[in-house]
Amino acid sequence: MTFSYRLLIRLLLPLVFVYLWLRGRKAPAYRQRWRERLALQPVPPTARDGLVVHCVSVGETVAARGFIEGLLEAYPQLPVTLTSMTPTAADLAYKLFTDRVHHYYLPLDTPGAMRRFFNKLAPRAVLILETELWPCLLEEADSRNIPVVVLNARMSDRSARSYRNYAWLVGPIWPAIRWLAAQTDTSAQRFLNLGMQPEQVAVRGNLKFDFQLPDQLLYQAQLWREQHQRPVVVAASTHQGEDEQVITAFQKLLQSHPDALLILVPRHPERFAAVGRLIESSGLQCVSRSSGLPVTSSTAVLLGDTMGELLFWYAVADAAFIGGSLIERGGHNPLEPIATNTPVVSGRTVFNFQEIYDRLNARDALLWADSASGLAEQWQRLLDDDELRAALAAAARDEFATDQGATRQMLADVKRLIPPPAAEVRTLKMITVKNPDNDSEIWFDAKQVPDLTDAFFSPEYWRAANKIKGSATGRSTAWFIDDGRHGLLLRHYYRGGMVGKLNKDRFKREAVAHSRAMAEFSLLLQLRELDLAVPRPVAARYQKAPLWGYRADILVETIPDAKDVFHLLQARQLTTEEWQILGREIRKMHELGVYHSDLNCHNLMLDVQGKAWLVDFDKCGFRSPGEWRQANLDRLLRSFTKEANKAKEASTEFFWLEERDWPLLMAGYQFNGSAD
Repeated sequence: MTFSYRLLIRLLLPLVFVYLWLRGRKAPAYRQRWRERLALQPVPPTARDGLVVHCVSVGETVAARGFIEGLLEAYPQLPVTLTSMTPTAADLAYKLFTDRVHHYYLPLDTPGAMRRFFNKLAPRAVLILETELWPCLLEEADSRNIPVVVLNARMSDRSARSYRNYAWLVGPIWPAIRWLAAQTDTSAQRFLNLGMQPEQVAVRGNLKFDFQLPDQLLYQAQLWREQHQRPVVVAASTHQGEDEQVITAFQKLLQSHPDALLILVPRHPERFAAVGRLIESSGLQCVSRSSGLPVTSSTAVLLGDTMGELLFWYAVADAAFIGGSLIERGGHNPLEPIATNTPVVSGRTVFNFQEIYDRLNARDALLWADSASGLAEQWQRLLDDDELRAALAAAARDEFATDQGATRQMLADVKRLIPPPAAEVRTLKMITVKNPDNDSEIWFDAKQVPDLTDAFFSPEYWRAANKIKGSATGRSTAWFIDDGRHGLLLRHYYRGGMVGKLNKDRFKREAVAHSRAMAEFSLLLQLRELDLAVPRPVAARYQKAPLWGYRADILVETIPDAKDVFHLLQARQLTTEEWQILGREIRKMHELGVYHSDLNCHNLMLDVQGKAWLVDFDKCGFRSPGEWRQANLDRLLRSFTKEANKAKEASTEFFWLEERDWPLLMAGYQFNGSAD
């Protein structure tokens, strides 16, 4: 992404909100949820660490329905967040998936908005439908090593030229895309020509070919037709400048079929009222779907001004006209009427879906119209000829009969790149959130502690219940607790160094999800999913402090029958196998890209079975490979040396010799390679 793009997008930002405000005059939803346009909205922790699926508008959302259902089935432990750019797509998302997904508008593509978006959702992957590629989004994801996968991707010749012409502005965006599944060979080649690598591109077909009609919809459509017993034509996804032609064509059709019904469905909801007035001014009797009034024998036009019913209108129609094709809009996808066995009429301007229309044309599987008169003529042909309708529908259906399977292949691609968690894994989606008051928030795993209260973070509460079984001291005191079900460790977060002498336990306020306890809680869940030997997190608390800052606490399960290496070395020398086991676990942590901010002999543990454990992940996290790995090892070595010197000064035992023990640990660490 270039400096010029960053500057331009910031300069355009006020104009975008002016546009949203003006568009909101006809569609009030455009004036709502503006915080999401800048990623300023609150996001619940149960939406974090999941999958983000971006469907820019209604068409992509409809196409992705089966794929998203597949994601929900394949990743039951992960939250799925669906993003879009339009209110109609937002409404459809809720109608299709209700509360099974989270929904937000994708923020405008400024560096700050995208940084906030990724901070709040912390997704494992971003899945983009078709070709909604934003430079700031791609750069932010790449900087965090979050894979971006483009699915059902298509690239027209016009779009490819635009990407080439403006490459100087958007910068090198293609390396940020981890995988791209193209609809066709032609689109795939265009992506390769723009800079994608062959090993990152595959042709998987079109998700819309996998569209399955619900049996209930077909049954309802049949009932509707039996009730009305009249010829029906539908004009779908029409635009300004097209509606007039559609109405004129229908008026001509009425001369030969006076009982015909036109179902007119404008592309954009903000035009519903204007199209309704246009129909009334034509003298045709009209009923709007949203009014709830019945279609009677005198109704000539039904205005489809509701969302999510277009497929139903296709199913009840004898013939369909696909809008955006009598004017220079490039047409819309004809696959839905094909799925309902409804013959298609289209204008010639179909560059948005050129390959699909070319295939239909080669099979004589659709009819063309160049004007209102041409549309009336084609509708009349279809209504007069049952065999022609059946032949067109069959030819279109047969043309794409072998193209199914894109959903299955794309799901397999995603699962290969982002393996689904094992069945027993706990994730943020499963946690419970409590707010005991306006100044605090608690996250906890109700499976571990079903009846957790704010008192669980108070040592006095456990002491009064005679549940404290011991403590560990360092910068602060950690309390060992037996709650009757399992052992717990309660730790309050304290500051260190000189700052800690003046301010012992307050931290600068930040988003709850990024606070010390919640960040460690989240990280421990992720590390356990990756099969790293770390404690199970039970609960975390964020608590605003008076006037300034916040305080934090965490509860984790203790590791049964385990001791830290420091205490073990006070009692005995570790065996060769034990040192190597420790080295291998540290190596595993590093291979997973996990940076431990305070790796020392107190944070390494061995249980009675000889298994190594890693603890205390405050201020830790994932990093790209680098020198930090060696810095971790150097810090660990210094901790052994420090404790050995302290023991020598105190004339106490500490069974550590660097020349003997460190090579053994490093032999385990280097078993699968060496530190970067």
